Amino acid sequence: MANVNIPVRLAPEILDQPILPGWQLSLFSVDLGGSSDPEIEKAAVNNIGSYGKQIGHLAEALEVVINEFGLLEKPMAQEKRDALQIFMGDVAAARSLKLRRTKSQ
Repeated sequence: MANVNIPVRLAPEILDQPILPGWQLSLFSVDLGGSSDPEIEKAAVNNIGSYGKQIGHLAEALEVVINEFGLLEKPMAQEKRDALQIFMGDVAAARSLKLRRTKSQ
Protein backbone atom coordinates (compact mmCIF):
# COMPACT_ATOMS: atom_id res chain seq x y z
CA MET A 1 0.00 0.00 0.00
CA ALA A 2 1.33 3.45 -0.92
CA ASN A 3 1.53 6.37 1.49
CA VAL A 4 -0.64 9.29 0.50
CA ASN A 5 0.10 12.76 1.89
CA ILE A 6 -2.86 15.08 1.94
CA PRO A 7 -1.97 18.62 3.09
CA VAL A 8 -4.54 19.39 5.74
CA ARG A 9 -4.46 22.53 7.86
CA LEU A 10 -6.84 22.74 10.73
CA ALA A 11 -5.33 25.92 12.26
CA PRO A 12 -3.03 28.67 11.07
CA GLU A 13 0.66 28.22 11.73
CA ILE A 14 0.91 31.54 13.60
CA LEU A 15 -1.75 32.56 16.08
CA ASP A 16 -1.21 36.29 16.54
CA GLN A 17 -4.03 38.75 16.97
CA PRO A 18 -3.79 42.11 18.75
CA ILE A 19 -6.52 42.50 21.34
CA LEU A 20 -6.55 46.31 21.38
CA PRO A 21 -4.64 47.57 18.36
CA GLY A 22 -3.16 51.02 18.88
CA TRP A 23 -3.39 50.86 22.69
CA GLN A 24 -0.40 50.92 24.98
CA LEU A 25 -0.29 49.89 28.62
CA SER A 26 2.42 51.22 30.85
CA LEU A 27 2.68 51.65 34.58
CA PHE A 28 4.64 54.89 34.49
CA SER A 29 4.89 57.60 31.91
CA VAL A 30 6.90 60.74 32.45
CA ASP A 31 6.68 63.43 29.83
CA LEU A 32 9.45 65.91 30.40
CA GLY A 33 7.61 68.33 28.13
CA GLY A 34 9.26 71.06 26.17
CA SER A 35 12.17 71.63 28.52
CA SER A 36 15.03 73.72 27.22
CA ASP A 37 17.40 71.13 28.74
CA PRO A 38 15.78 67.67 29.05
CA GLU A 39 19.00 66.15 30.42
CA ILE A 40 18.87 68.49 33.46
CA GLU A 41 15.20 67.57 33.98
CA LYS A 42 16.07 63.87 33.86
CA ALA A 43 19.01 64.35 36.24
CA ALA A 44 16.79 66.29 38.68
CA VAL A 45 14.21 63.50 38.76
CA ASN A 46 16.91 60.85 39.16
CA ASN A 47 19.01 62.68 41.79
CA ILE A 48 16.61 64.93 43.70
CA GLY A 49 13.30 63.13 43.43
CA SER A 50 10.07 62.98 41.50
CA TYR A 51 8.21 66.15 40.70
CA GLY A 52 5.77 65.26 43.48
CA LYS A 53 8.59 65.00 45.97
CA GLN A 54 10.07 68.31 44.84
CA ILE A 55 6.66 70.01 45.11
CA GLY A 56 6.23 68.46 48.55
CA HIS A 57 9.51 69.98 49.72
CA LEU A 58 8.45 73.38 48.39
CA ALA A 59 5.06 73.07 50.11
CA GLU A 60 6.65 72.19 53.46
CA ALA A 61 9.08 75.12 53.18
CA LEU A 62 6.24 77.51 52.33
CA GLU A 63 4.27 76.17 55.29
CA VAL A 64 7.20 77.12 57.54
CA VAL A 65 7.29 80.64 56.07
CA ILE A 66 3.51 81.11 56.53
CA ASN A 67 3.69 79.95 60.15
CA GLU A 68 6.91 81.80 61.07
CA PHE A 69 5.62 85.12 59.75
CA GLY A 70 2.11 84.54 61.10
CA LEU A 71 0.62 85.37 57.74
CA LEU A 72 -2.80 83.94 58.54
CA GLU A 73 -3.10 86.27 61.55
CA LYS A 74 -2.36 89.42 59.54
CA PRO A 75 -5.07 91.47 57.84
CA MET A 76 -5.45 90.64 54.15
CA ALA A 77 -8.07 90.30 51.46
CA GLN A 78 -10.36 87.31 51.93
CA GLU A 79 -9.27 85.76 48.59
CA LYS A 80 -5.65 85.75 49.76
CA ARG A 81 -6.59 84.27 53.15
CA ASP A 82 -8.67 81.59 51.42
CA ALA A 83 -5.75 80.69 49.13
CA LEU A 84 -3.38 80.33 52.10
CA GLN A 85 -5.90 78.29 54.09
CA ILE A 86 -6.55 75.96 51.14
CA PHE A 87 -2.81 75.56 50.67
CA MET A 88 -2.28 74.78 54.37
CA GLY A 89 -5.14 72.25 54.19
CA ASP A 90 -3.53 70.56 51.20
CA VAL A 91 -0.17 70.36 53.02
CA ALA A 92 -1.90 68.87 56.07
CA ALA A 93 -3.78 66.34 53.90
CA ALA A 94 -0.54 65.28 52.17
CA ARG A 95 1.15 64.88 55.56
CA SER A 96 -1.76 62.75 56.76
CA LEU A 97 -1.50 60.50 53.69
CA LYS A 98 2.24 60.05 54.28
CA LEU A 99 1.66 59.15 57.94
CA ARG A 100 -1.02 56.60 57.08
CA ARG A 101 1.20 55.05 54.44
CA THR A 102 4.15 54.89 56.86
CA LYS A 103 2.01 53.22 59.54
CA SER A 104 0.61 50.63 57.10
CA GLN A 105 4.06 49.49 55.95
